Amino acid sequence: MLVVLLACGLSANAFADARERLDRFAEGLTSLSADFTQLTLDERDWPIDQSEGRLYFQDPDRFRWSYGEPFPQEMVADGEKLWHYDESLEQVTVRDQPPAEESPLLVLTRPELLDRFYQIEASDDENVLSFRPLTDDGEFELASLIFIDDAPAALELLDRFGQMTRIELHDLVRNPELDPALFQFVIPAGVDVLEGY
Repeated sequence: MLVVLLACGLSANAFADARERLDRFAEGLTSLSADFTQLTLDERDWPIDQSEGRLYFQDPDRFRWSYGEPFPQEMVADGEKLWHYDESLEQVTVRDQPPAEESPLLVLTRPELLDRFYQIEASDDENVLSFRPLTDDGEFELASLIFIDDAPAALELLDRFGQMTRIELHDLVRNPELDPALFQFVIPAGVDVLEGY
């Protein structure tokens, strides 16, 4: 019984440490930029997709993900619409921007989303904050935010098919000056535009 109580105490302390790091990071945050690498593993832990690129965030809830080779893509959220440009397909899809709570990355910038829309999972690692959506209709089943010191270093997303996507952040800059044009998508000439997908 003592072992169980000690383990529960460790989990609570680990959660508190990770949550405090998140709160400290988000306090006063208005923008960020970072390079990223993204790796997706199937249910057997076999790599099925790997990419890298750069991301930008500007309060409130505007972001841009720029993927490089081998499949260049742009995802731009301007506060109203979400634009997804696939360069190889010469195709742009546009739809209403999903609510902030559907993006676990935005938990970095708005920790109150964690309290309203997610259930915290116990962890023995003070560097990891894991959480599940309160509803069953989300795109992921479990998310884990990993810290190094007081900065977020990676986000892991486990989907309902057993696939794990790990996004590692590099050279993260807090509150950089960002050009507003980063969050305005200009449709390239000659591409197909699909709406509402």
